[in-house]
Formats: sequence, C-alpha cells, structure tokens
Amino acid sequence: MKAAFFLLSLTIALLALSGCARVHQKDREFLSDPIMQRSTDPMADGMESHNLPRREGAVGGSSGSGGGCGC
Repeated sequence: MKAAFFLLSLTIALLALSGCARVHQKDREFLSDPIMQRSTDPMADGMESHNLPRREGAVGGSSGSGGGCGC
C-alpha cells in the first residue's frame, strides 16, 4: 500500500514538473503572441498614450511598477 502511494505521488509530482520550461530572455520576444497586444499599430499606440492623460484627467500608471494607490 505504501509503495503504491509513493509511486502515485511520484508520478503526480513528475507530471506537475514536466510542464515547466525555461526560456532564455533573448528568445522571449519570439514567443510573445501579437494577439496579446492592445493594438498592432505603433502610431496608434503612441497617440493613445499621448491623449489618455488629458481625456482621463490623470497622469501615470502606464508603465513601471507601483503600489496600486496611484502615487
């Protein structure tokens, strides 16, 4: 009984670890999916980021990390 439990837990652990893959930083750009981008037009993205603070009445939050409080 203990051997079967050990074998089952070992199999589950190996299956869980088999889905992990290390991707080098230089290869990540090729794996990023274009469908995850908000827009495929860089000109439109630049215009949107330029006009967004005026339309929303707030500045910042489009890049970098923050605490979530807007400061």
